[in-house]
Amino acid sequence: MTTSTTRRAILRAAVVAAGAMLPLAAFAQTEGEPLKIAMILPGPITDNDWNSVGYNGLQSAGEALNANVAYAENVTDADAERLLRDFAARGYDLVFAHSFSFGDAALNASESFPDTIFMAGTASELSDNLGTYSNPDYQGAYLAGMLAAGASDTDSVGWVGGMPAPNMLANLHAYTAGAKEVNAEVNVLHTFIGSWFDPPKAKEATIAQIEQGADVVSAQGVGVIDGAAEKGVLAIGAMTDQNFLGEETVLTSVTWDLGPLITAVGQAVMDDTWTSENWSYGVASDSVGLAPFHGLDTNVDPAVMEAVEAKIAAIKDGSFEVPLDTSPVD
Repeated sequence: MTTSTTRRAILRAAVVAAGAMLPLAAFAQTEGEPLKIAMILPGPITDNDWNSVGYNGLQSAGEALNANVAYAENVTDADAERLLRDFAARGYDLVFAHSFSFGDAALNASESFPDTIFMAGTASELSDNLGTYSNPDYQGAYLAGMLAAGASDTDSVGWVGGMPAPNMLANLHAYTAGAKEVNAEVNVLHTFIGSWFDPPKAKEATIAQIEQGADVVSAQGVGVIDGAAEKGVLAIGAMTDQNFLGEETVLTSVTWDLGPLITAVGQAVMDDTWTSENWSYGVASDSVGLAPFHGLDTNVDPAVMEAVEAKIAAIKDGSFEVPLDTSPVD
């Protein structure tokens, strides 16, 4: 039973004991009102990347649960706590802080609003009413590494990301491990540009890697595909099917469907079964996967394509577990 439910039960018992009657509408959504879910996002919901995934997942959950949803985009770290508090004060039952950097803000807000459930992306500290959720795209990154090595003619592949957060480090290590499984001698270049959203800098870093020999690049931020397209090499997109950004460039994309996770969390809140923990939906639950190849799979060694399909099956049946490595890199 959640803290909110316990308090409602105590209040109801006190009212009954006093011989009074309290209208059902005075209680929270579990008494019949629609669930209210809100989300704050660090960037634009139209980025076809991290923020689009959050927004699309929120909308999907809203439809599945018949919930009322709201969001705020382009939220800075400095404004995160204020907006989380605002949604809680407005009666939202479940509030998502959709950024690696919003954890402290969510923790502070959770302490002031104990009857609101908060969920922060990859939070380092939890509370009774603050849980976290991870993006296990490192599982898909392993597959991307296999594909990159299988498509490379130079035995050198690249990876360009934003900040060295645990999730990004896990992605990089898994990408490297997947590439090494296919070609033990492959050279894997990596760059953290120091920002979650800086397309020009991401493009510049991509071109620098290509000039060092990389002919397939993993795009972990906006701008990478632009650099790959300009130089005529392949890229592997992230979060959504990004082939439209370069029809002859984007081999495939590692996709993330956040809808099932938000729906499950929302249902748990409605059922009073929610618990503060790390919620993670990956390849096995079809939340992380590969986008269509749009005919570009001919660039990959057929044996590698077969190996990737076999690896997906192995992840799903539990016979293979992608290593989770978040150790720092130089």
